Amino acid sequence: MFGKRVYQNEEQEAGADRKAMEAALKEHCIPLLRKSGFRGSFPNFHRDVEGFVSLVNFQFYSAGGSFCVTISFADPQRKNVYIDPDTPPNKLKVSQTTDQHRLGAAGDGDRWFCFGKTSDGDVRGGILPASRIAQACKNLLATDAKAWWDQKRAETQF
Repeated sequence: MFGKRVYQNEEQEAGADRKAMEAALKEHCIPLLRKSGFRGSFPNFHRDVEGFVSLVNFQFYSAGGSFCVTISFADPQRKNVYIDPDTPPNKLKVSQTTDQHRLGAAGDGDRWFCFGKTSDGDVRGGILPASRIAQACKNLLATDAKAWWDQKRAETQF
């Protein structure tokens, strides 16, 4: 009976609106980012460690129902920043960089997390509960994002 009740709660949560999805991301992901030294406010975060700036952006689909998490970086020489490379670290955005990665995507692919229907009633993938998506994003930030930034930091050191 307990397992069924949890399933029903998840089903009720599936098809969440953007506000509910943002709340779940703020509950699950933002504390991890803060603990890892990130600053900023939703949807853009940055962390400056000895001139290497790690960047995170949560981007929601304009028609609603899904979002992606894109990460990037600014190396100390700012070779990866093509728009306004002199931007201070606390003002840098993922969109200013050339080398970016979508969390959860294979290789250079794309990955969108679906939490509900679009404004047209379409579904971009299988709808999952907001809390489950947020937990998956938290796990990806702790593993995939960290590994990607570590690799980029190593590549940019001389």
